[in-house]
Amino acid sequence: MPLITSIISYMETSKWKPSEEEREVMEAVWMQVKCACEKLKEETNAQDEHIRKMLKEMADRHYS
Repeated sequence: MPLITSIISYMETSKWKPSEEEREVMEAVWMQVKCACEKLKEETNAQDEHIRKMLKEMADRHYS
């Protein structure tokens, strides 16, 4: 399941209901993250599972 789908699914089941502006900001941020991940894959031998692990570690470090 793509990360953005997971985020949207979480938002729909959580108590937090983002405004339209918040959704737009999240979509813009997601596009930046997606582009950065694609560039990382092009410039290194990183695979999807490496990128997924890196993003999870970053999220856990900053939001736990």
